[in-house]
Amino acid sequence: MRYRPAFIAAVALGAFALIGGTGLTVSSGWLITMASQHPPVLVLSVAIVMVRFFGIFRSVARYGERVISHQAIFQTLTSMRESLFNSIAGKLQTLNIAKAGKTIVDDVERVQELALRTTLPGASAFISGIFTIAVAAWISPSLLLWVIPAVLLFAIVAPFAVRKYLDPLSREIEDEESALTEISAHSAYGALEAEVFGYLDIYKDEISQKSREIYRLERRFLLRSSLIQCLVILSLGLLLVASGLYFSGESDLIAVKVAMAIFLMLVGFEGYTTWFPNLYLSGKNIRARENLIALSNSVPETPHRQKLSEVSSISVEKLSPFWEERFLIPISFEIQRGETLLLTGPSGVGKSTIAAALFGLCTYGGSISINGVEVRNLDAIDKLITGTLQNGYIFNTSIRENLLISNTDASDEELNRILGLLELNYLHLDEVIGEFGRKISGGEAKRLSIARALLSKSPFVLFDEPLEHLDDLQAARIESAINDECKGRGVIVISHAQWRQYSKKVEVERE
Repeated sequence: MRYRPAFIAAVALGAFALIGGTGLTVSSGWLITMASQHPPVLVLSVAIVMVRFFGIFRSVARYGERVISHQAIFQTLTSMRESLFNSIAGKLQTLNIAKAGKTIVDDVERVQELALRTTLPGASAFISGIFTIAVAAWISPSLLLWVIPAVLLFAIVAPFAVRKYLDPLSREIEDEESALTEISAHSAYGALEAEVFGYLDIYKDEISQKSREIYRLERRFLLRSSLIQCLVILSLGLLLVASGLYFSGESDLIAVKVAMAIFLMLVGFEGYTTWFPNLYLSGKNIRARENLIALSNSVPETPHRQKLSEVSSISVEKLSPFWEERFLIPISFEIQRGETLLLTGPSGVGKSTIAAALFGLCTYGGSISINGVEVRNLDAIDKLITGTLQNGYIFNTSIRENLLISNTDASDEELNRILGLLELNYLHLDEVIGEFGRKISGGEAKRLSIARALLSKSPFVLFDEPLEHLDDLQAARIESAINDECKGRGVIVISHAQWRQYSKKVEVERE
């Protein structure tokens, strides 16, 4: 991800906070030691001012780092999430929805963690480490014999151990969690049918097996991270003890410098000690960033598209839509506003794939043009052609909000009128349908989708099996209502055989 200038400023403030902490402790050690020697009051006054300065400086820098870094990261990730969703919207049919959903939500959060918990404190610790070395050289060149190994321990040795022994496990855990997400999403989607037909236990076994594998990997991860943590802390402790003993017996240094050296060893590596544990999960976060990049690269950039103000016809030439492999005999037709085109053919032949192509949702060979402009080169296709899909989605909200999706300006009177045309006037606009529309029947859900299309202002509408789930008499009434409401618009109907009134008819066949 690209970091904003504010993030760079946050790194600097984080480093200043650590430097302020080091300065506070070292100057305090200097003050305590000098006070024991009863120096002039002016000397103590200067030392007290320095202690207060570093204390305030540290607090202000830390507060500024927190505010600026979080704002910068949240703004960056909000833009990233919006851009990513906009790029894949309408192309979800060609993506793994569960994996894409995890990437948009979970992986983006992990990228945030990588920036806030690893990159930022690591950079700040590096800068403060340079300051610690400089202060050590000023106090006594011999102090470098202890400070430099401690800095190398945290800056090179510890990260190397994490990368070598923890990152592979972290990445494996992340991949297994992604697989568990896919299994869970798939099983949850088909849970009702699985319960009915008695194979829900298969899903449960798959989830249990994957969960046990994640548990096994996490135990290994915990064991390795604990071992690395113990070795690093033990090494630092030995350096601190050895340096303390060394300077306590150093007769060439004045007492105040001995105190400053010991205090520097105690606080000079604060940035590294707080940053180091965050490295443990960096492998998972880096894998999340790789998933994010992979998803972004899998979706081609949207080219500049043309807008149409007036629309009179849709022309299809040798159209052969497909998801992965071609399977339809190419078809051709043209429809003008005011006409009704019937697309018919046996179940499973691919009629709904043609609908997806007309909506600009899938790849196709041949040509689909609206007023002579190719669909793939048009912007805001929903303003030109809209309609229903075979499995239209009903949102877990009220009837009103489900209908207003297609026309936010529609009044309650208009919504009730359309519901009445489709014999749904017994539904209340404030009634919440429930997840996947489970409170209503399949026929009611289909007609709600039709109502959304009728409320839209697009000049062309497409209905995929609009009379499904209806008896013959009700189907005839609904067909008549749709025809009356769509006068002056181009209508494309996908149906097996029920639709009776049409201007043109095209048979769809497989190769």
